[in-house]
Amino acid sequence: MSNPRGAQDNQTTTGTTSPSPNLTGDPQDATYTTTAPAASEQPPVAADPVGAGTAPGPIATDTDPGTGTAGETDPAAGGEYYSPRDVDGDGNVDLIHTRIEGVETITHIDEDGSITLVEQDTDGNGTYETGIAPTATGIRLAEDLDDDGTVDLATHLDPATGAPVRQDVIEDGRITDTRLDTTADGNPDVHLIDSNGDGRFDTALLDTDLDGITNDTLVDTNGDGTFDLRTADTDNDGTQESFDTATDGHLGSIEQFEALIPAEDHYHEQADTYPTETPADQTATDLA
Repeated sequence: MSNPRGAQDNQTTTGTTSPSPNLTGDPQDATYTTTAPAASEQPPVAADPVGAGTAPGPIATDTDPGTGTAGETDPAAGGEYYSPRDVDGDGNVDLIHTRIEGVETITHIDEDGSITLVEQDTDGNGTYETGIAPTATGIRLAEDLDDDGTVDLATHLDPATGAPVRQDVIEDGRITDTRLDTTADGNPDVHLIDSNGDGRFDTALLDTDLDGITNDTLVDTNGDGTFDLRTADTDNDGTQESFDTATDGHLGSIEQFEALIPAEDHYHEQADTYPTETPADQTATDLA
């Protein structure tokens, strides 16, 4: 699991308020400078969500990290600028649009002054490829890897260290592949796969001795939630040598690994399985 880039990263981009692709700050109304303004000149905002202590709830959607297009008319093309915006006219800054060293950044701020989402266009093509937001359990970085406007990769970060603890591959709005670091050593040791596209994981690859090599592979071949096949690498050479099949459920079930994913996570909605009672205020599209 590699450390996510730039914005710290999403996802898993989450929550009740979906950032509008039009909330980018009008460059024509921006304050253009050669450098960003001094801290004393900037409007008061909360600290960066990374390491900010108890983070507010998730806010971005599951399939859209707030991707949008930057302003088409830019009187200072290529220059740096800083544009705080009061979108709803309540006298408080709701978002800040900046360009620094060619990177467009939009920072969304709630009514309490807390940062709820940071989006970035890192390659200058007008599409915001990354979005980072605090969640109920940490921080989520969502990335649009192919510039199609939807999330392809979501990385969940430890709020104290910034280290990735989970990474989801997302296709057509569904989590198809998840890697989890359950030991906080910086490396994934559980790899879950939805191999048949039904929305629920059916394969678990386990690194039981934390050496980066898969030791056990468990497969649910008939979709009933219990594992029917186990293969194992007994000599740690990277090749699975032993095989075990079962019809009595003694190999365990996928539920024990699904329980590693928070109950309010979007995965449990798509898989129609919840390890605990779903919170009443759950957001259906929440990926965090």
